[in-house]
Amino acid sequence: MTETLSVVLAPDSDAASLAGALVADACHVWRLPGLVHPARRVLSELVRNAAEHARTDMRVTLTRRGDGLCLAVSDGDRRLPRLRTPAPVRRGRPLDERGCGLRLVQAAAAGWGAEPTPDGKVVWALVTAGGT
Repeated sequence: MTETLSVVLAPDSDAASLAGALVADACHVWRLPGLVHPARRVLSELVRNAAEHARTDMRVTLTRRGDGLCLAVSDGDRRLPRLRTPAPVRRGRPLDERGCGLRLVQAAAAGWGAEPTPDGKVVWALVTAGGT
């Protein structure tokens, strides 16, 4: 039996926090406490990217895969994400971290990817106890 939780979120400033709460609840119910922090970090980044770039409602889906979690964010933008070269440090803006989000996902997840859908895309990441 596959265990899944799903919620639709608006592309606003609360979306990443709400997604993080869903991860915490899922990890508690599914007895996966070691995945709370890495899964929250990964899902928050995926949700932030969808809110900023797609600017459409998004469906966040968590699916238990044995001792791991598959995190997926579907939105209404057909543009697929890509790894970017991080923005250079600029005078007066030393904390500008643009372009680092998917690198964080890649480092924390066992795998990630993006696929087109008929009305947008889904971006997913697999978080496991062993990490990458």
